[in-house]
Parts: sequence; C-alpha cells; structure tokens
Amino acid sequence: MGSKQIRIGQLIAPFGPGSLYTDRRGTPHVVCGLDHWYMRWDETHGLVQCEDRKEFERVEPRLSALLHINRFCVPPDYRHVRRGTSAPPNAALHVPAQRFPRWYRHTRTGQLRKFNLHTKRTEPADRGRWQPVRFIAVCQGGHLSEFPWKEWIGCQCPDETNLQLTDRGGSELSSIRVECRTCPEGSPGRRGRNLAGTTMKPDEGEQSAFQQAGIGCPGDRPWLGEGANEEQCNHPLIGALINQTNLYFPRTISAIGLPDLQPQSDAVVQIRNEIELEPTLGVALTLWNMGDRAGTIAMIRANLANRGVASQAAEVEEALNSLFSPGAGALPPGSPAPTEPELELLALRRAEFNTLRQEVNDPELSPNLRVISATVPRELRPWLSRVNLVERLRETRVFFGFDRLGQDNGNSLVGMPEIAMHQLFRNPPTQPQDRWLPAVEVFGEGIYIELNEEANRQWQANEIGWLTERLDDAFVARVAGIFQTLPPLGQASRAWASRYLLVHSLAHILINQLVFECGYSTASLRERLYISTDPNAPMAAFLIYTSAGDSDGTLGGLVSIGRPERLGPVLLRALDRASWCSADPVCSENLGGQGSRLANLAACHACILLPETSCETINQGLDRAMVVGTPDAREHGFLSALNVNAYSLG
Repeated sequence: MGSKQIRIGQLIAPFGPGSLYTDRRGTPHVVCGLDHWYMRWDETHGLVQCEDRKEFERVEPRLSALLHINRFCVPPDYRHVRRGTSAPPNAALHVPAQRFPRWYRHTRTGQLRKFNLHTKRTEPADRGRWQPVRFIAVCQGGHLSEFPWKEWIGCQCPDETNLQLTDRGGSELSSIRVECRTCPEGSPGRRGRNLAGTTMKPDEGEQSAFQQAGIGCPGDRPWLGEGANEEQCNHPLIGALINQTNLYFPRTISAIGLPDLQPQSDAVVQIRNEIELEPTLGVALTLWNMGDRAGTIAMIRANLANRGVASQAAEVEEALNSLFSPGAGALPPGSPAPTEPELELLALRRAEFNTLRQEVNDPELSPNLRVISATVPRELRPWLSRVNLVERLRETRVFFGFDRLGQDNGNSLVGMPEIAMHQLFRNPPTQPQDRWLPAVEVFGEGIYIELNEEANRQWQANEIGWLTERLDDAFVARVAGIFQTLPPLGQASRAWASRYLLVHSLAHILINQLVFECGYSTASLRERLYISTDPNAPMAAFLIYTSAGDSDGTLGGLVSIGRPERLGPVLLRALDRASWCSADPVCSENLGGQGSRLANLAACHACILLPETSCETINQGLDRAMVVGTPDAREHGFLSALNVNAYSLG
C-alpha cells in the first residue's frame, strides 16, 4: 500500500478512487474505493474503523440537492503517533492504494510474474529486479484490467509461470513481443505475438484488436479489491500504457457557500451559525429531506442544549429551513427570475451570480463569504458594469465518479447517486442516511467582473455579419454539445455562443496576465463562468479566484488587483498580450475549429489556453478574436477599442 504521498485535495482530482498513482519508488498503485476509507491498520484485526468519522463530515445543501447525497466527507489526514505521547483522535488513518498492475517483468530475463493486489514487497530477483509492466487494459465502461497476455497469444497452459516479454527497444509496439516457453513447439503461444494494434481505439462500427482476437472485457475493478469484477461488459477492451492521460477523468462538481440574504432576526442568524458547527448536520439533513422535520428540530435542539445554547423550536425550524433549502439564496431581493427553464447546474450558478453581484459584508450573517463593491475603472465603464472584490469565499468540491478513455459529454448528474455508489463502493450503502461522497472544503479570494449587458447586445447587433461568418451552425452545435459549457435547454443560438466565447476568453486573457501581477501561478487561479441569454435574467460575468485548503484562506494578493487604480492597467496589458500570438496568423484563422473537440477558434498554448485545472471546460469554447479581433480585422472584437497598441501594430 502507498502512504503519505498524496495531498488531501489531490484525492478529489486527479488521484481519486480508481485512479493510477506511481509512488516515489516507481511502483504504480490504484487508489482504493470508499469502502476502505477511514480505516486504520491493526496487526491483530486488520482494517478497523476510526474512532469518530463525524470529524470529517461536511454539508453543502445546494450540492446535496443536485447529487441526492446528504453527506460529504473530507479525506482523512495522516496523524502520527509520537513515541511517549497519547495518540491523537483518528490517528494513523490512510487512504489505501493497492499494487496495480500485478504483472511484473524480470529486467534481465524478461520473465513475467503476477503478484497480488495487496503484495507489499516483491521478492528479490536473481541477478536483476522485478519491474512493473507498462501495459494494462481498459474499457469505456470504467473497468481497469490486466493486459490479457495469455489470451492475446492463445496460450492454453494451466499456469502463468513461463510467459516472457521481450522489448527490443523500438519506437513501435511491434518491437514488444510476448510468448510462452511452456507451450508446445509450433503452437501460437510458443510462437508468440507482438503488441501492435492493441492500444488503438476503434472507430464507430469497427472492432478493437482484442475483439478481433475474441477477447472481451472481464469487468475488473481492482480499486474495490480482488474479485470485484462485473460480468457482461459490452464495451471493447483496449490496451493502454499505465501513464496515459486518458485513463482517468474525475467527475467533480463544486459550489461556493452562500448565505441566505432574506431578512432574518438576529436570534435566527445566531442559531443558524451554531447549527453549522454541529457534527450531526449530515444526519439532520437526511431526516429533513425525508420529511421528519419535527424529529430534526428535536435532535438539533437537544444537541444545542448539550453545548449550552438555548433555542426555541420556531427559531430552529426557521434556521434549518434557511440552511437546508437550496434556493434560499438563489433569488435575493431585487434579482430578476429567469423566464426559461435551465439546467440544474446553471441554476446553481445563477444563485452564485445573484449573490456575488451584491455587497455581502456581515460577519454574523455570512462568515464565509465577504463581497465588497469596487469602482469600475473609468476607462472600462463602457464595457464593464460591475467589479466586486470577493475578500473571502468557501468552496466545496465533491468527487462523484470518473470516466475512462474520454470525458462524458452528457449530463453526468443523470442516474445519481446510484451510479456513483456502484462505481465507488464494493458494498454500496442501501440507506440514504449512509450514503456519502468525498469532498474538500477550501477557502480563498477572488475578483468578480460583470460585462455591461447593453454593450454586449449592441456589439452582437453591430457585428452580426462577422459573427455569422465566424460561428457557423456546426461550430455552435459543437460548443453547446460540451455539457460543461452549461448550454440552454433548447437549441443553442449564435447569440449564446458568441456571449460564451467572449466571457470565457476574456477570463483566460485576464488570468494569463494576473500571474505576472499577483504572485500566484497559473495553476493556482481558477475561473467560474456565469453566462445566460435568458431575456429576463441574462448573465455575462466571471469570477477569477484562488483557494487553499487552510481555513485561513489566502493573503489578499488577488483581491488587491481588483481595485480601480490597478485593474484598468492590468486589463489593458492583458489585451495587448492577447492581441498577438506567436502562432499568428494561423492561430487566428477560422479553420473550422481547433482543440480535441474542434470547439475553439483563435486559441492555442501560445496565447490563451490554461492548465486544465484552471479551466472549467478543460480549454473548450475559446476564441480571443471575440475580445480583441483578428490581426487583419481588429475592429470586430468587443474590447478592441481599448487596445490602442494593437491598432497601431496592425
């Protein structure tokens, strides 16, 4: 088992359950499923439960409503037991990982040998060492299997002791050959076979190399332990290298903690703040959602009384209703309601949009969110309508499964929570109150920027011809086909696509400049987009923020950039840098689309692409021409008038 090598935040992404992780010694492991979490190893009894798991529980009602899961748990931190001192609570907890792949190759002879998932140390090898093989097999259904060495060469031997892997060091898989030294002379197993074609993903209607050889997916799930395979998997089995980046795509969702901005008495606010400290809050949410409001109120009042906090039933009920109702902060006073139905995730974003665009500066009402209004710089007022400084925020990130070989383009929330429970647990909890998912809670700061709605619509009307030529129907459909862009439920329009490209690209342009101004690295900054073309409640805004696992949050370096005397010059420098790309004019040309899904136009690694952890769509739906125009037509960009230097160079 691996230990003490992965940070807590990395256990949500990219090293969540079911992922492959190579430790400092070069040994690959698979991170175990949730059955094995919050366990401590005891030499006598094996894995035993920790003393108090409530310490790790967190509640975020808005995410609970989306995922239909009432409890989230922070991955356990490892706590040493110092010699001569008593053990701290929940000491020596691991998130275990098991050895995978199990096949190892002798570095001198090429002999293959299979170990167990739980093997701690490989046996010493004679005049060489045992090295993990580079090849495994996966399927799009999420299964992870050993490379089928015997089946691939047609070996019929009853054991697996005399397989040999020869690597001649070529650049192609045809230079790697496996054979069985026990098979009779002239048999397919003795002749052996190279690995050519085994890693090719078949096109639609075609078969993989394993399918052609009659080898199906065994449905292995090694992260859940030995024998946790599923039968009758219909997905084709495909060979893969253990370090391929497409072996694991974590499914994550996050939400910023919002206060209830509806008027409340001081007593209710105080009771709510006390309730948020309750370790049994997850159980209370389950009872509340099951309709047992009286039982929930009685349990919370009893817990508060044990802590010396007096409360009235009516006050507790009002506080619980405020805390557990996902829509409590969705529509603060004065905010317009959308006229068209929206995706659940877009409604989640709208709640944040309605809150972040207001000033929130009451430590009693909102201890974890502080938003201060800032003055829009004079030179930016024709294009920006609002700039707010988010001096403190709390973000909860939840992991609810993963994909392999490709990210799911559909609504990943469909089928929740059953899909996540089946994928992450060997023995899924059957009762709603026992269901949980891993999450991390981080604190940070950010800058909220909102575009001028009238200027946005006027730009789209003035540039309708250019937008029609640049954004054809096929491109608009590709951008809307990426679920992470949160498209409208109906058919996506060119107005929505141009708005999305504009806001998203401007966020990337500003992030690329902020790394030179605020001291954070590019990977430390993240974006959060708020985009909608609803006629009654449009959105065109973004939040650039950074967050850390410590409860004290960050140090204010990002917020200080949002002040009017600094934001204007920073944005002008950002536009100047984005106007020219070292790959121009090719980068700016409309070639029908760039990127893995052809959902980008003028966007490449030399200009506005970001690390995948910073972009919520993994660098899809970008076109800096929407912001600064193209080298031969600067005037088409939304902010081209600001970029005087670009005009002079053009």
